[in-house]
Amino acid sequence: MPISQSNQVYNLVKSLSKSEKRNFRLYSGRIQDRDQLLYLKLFDVLDKITEFDERKILQKMGSISPGQYSNLKRHLYLQILISLRHLHKEKKAYIKIREYIDFAYILYDKGLYIPALKILDKAKKVSIKNFTDFSALTIIEIEKMIQSRHITRTNTASIEALVGEAFELGETISSRVKISNLQVLLHRYYIKNGHVRNKEEELKIKEFFEKNIPNIKINRLGMMEKVFFFQSYVWYYYILNNFEKCYDYAFKWVELFEKSDELLKRDVDLYLRGYHYLLTSAFNTGRLREYRNHLKDLERFRHEMYAGFNNNTKITSFFYVHFGRMNLHFLQGSFDLGVDGIKSTLKRMKRYEEYIDKHKAMILNYKIAWMYTGNEMYKKANQHLLNIINDTSFSLREDIQIYARLMHLMLHVDTESYDILNYLIKNYKKYISSTKDKNVFHQLALSFFTALAKSPILERKAIFAKYFKEFQKLEKDKYAQRAFLYLDILSWLESKLIQLPLSKTIKRKMKFAI
Repeated sequence: MPISQSNQVYNLVKSLSKSEKRNFRLYSGRIQDRDQLLYLKLFDVLDKITEFDERKILQKMGSISPGQYSNLKRHLYLQILISLRHLHKEKKAYIKIREYIDFAYILYDKGLYIPALKILDKAKKVSIKNFTDFSALTIIEIEKMIQSRHITRTNTASIEALVGEAFELGETISSRVKISNLQVLLHRYYIKNGHVRNKEEELKIKEFFEKNIPNIKINRLGMMEKVFFFQSYVWYYYILNNFEKCYDYAFKWVELFEKSDELLKRDVDLYLRGYHYLLTSAFNTGRLREYRNHLKDLERFRHEMYAGFNNNTKITSFFYVHFGRMNLHFLQGSFDLGVDGIKSTLKRMKRYEEYIDKHKAMILNYKIAWMYTGNEMYKKANQHLLNIINDTSFSLREDIQIYARLMHLMLHVDTESYDILNYLIKNYKKYISSTKDKNVFHQLALSFFTALAKSPILERKAIFAKYFKEFQKLEKDKYAQRAFLYLDILSWLESKLIQLPLSKTIKRKMKFAI
């Protein structure tokens, strides 16, 4: 087993909760042969170490050959997964359903087709209740196979009902596949192209959406199909920068989950994702009152349900809640309160560093840098901006990398480090010109910083005033509005002109909205 796979075993062990570790030891205790004792020993070694080190692990394992060690890692990994499957089968409907299907096949192979049909019927009820339509269709197809090969003394009406169920489920699944195809294609489009930047891109995405949206009636869709349907519209309007419509569909998405306990149990991560887009749309449209209420509801849900979250859901909820808290402070200009929460955010980032992808880490670093900037803690802001700027291994989200560089220039103006400004402008111009995401906002910002760096001290206020008006004009361009959401340069410029801290400037603009 290569080192990368060794890391997988280590990460799996470290991801286990106390109850999962206890269950694994109980599960493994059923067998008492030498191999079992060795893989349990390996489990204990991995559980106790705080950092993965293959050499130290081998030392602690004693005299075992490389081949034996490799087999132990594979065996341990498999046994942990089996124990987890046993532990979670009563909590996770899809695991229980697959177990029922396995039992049905075993019974059928034994010639016990009547008991097999009974257990399939039980599996089907669980499947339908939990909206696992693909499993339900598999179950019905097995039932049809048994009915077609054996005389089961089932009446004609039952057979016709079975065929009807299969036909209805087939239509439902067909709709789901079409809608989920659209949703994932929109997601890919956004990753590749981002938001629309001009009329040509707007017409292109509209044509793509109209061509791929299934011709279906919303009232004929099942619960999961409706979720995917609303999710597709959220992505569509998000790409178009139409955040009013995005908010409306995100609200419908969240509302569906809140009306169905079964749907919530089936995919709580999708519910949290819906809330994230609801909050993001409220933020982008400046709905402070709604934003506060939605964030409060999300925090309450997370607090009440956290004990039952799996590791993935804990990480997802951490990102969305902490992201949401920071955006609230940006909306209301409470940077001082936001800074107080950064320690908790960084602690969680450290805890989940093995699981948080670079994209999320970059966004959190960007938000933290802006929080420190708004609270005039420029040295700390600089550290987080450099985490983004110096990372050359990451190619996604060029827009964030550009805004990080522009914020870095703002920071040097804040600290009056004009001696280095020309050097940075030259480097950042070169970087921005090499990206696909460059736009009018970026060019205007670079023009502003260049003019500021070249101007004498007494002329700088005039430069601020001139470009404040230029950015005000640009803000009216719907294709440029997105840039102002990522980098609030207007509030920053205004703070320089009226000589108030950024936090007070934003509060003044919001008129203390409640």
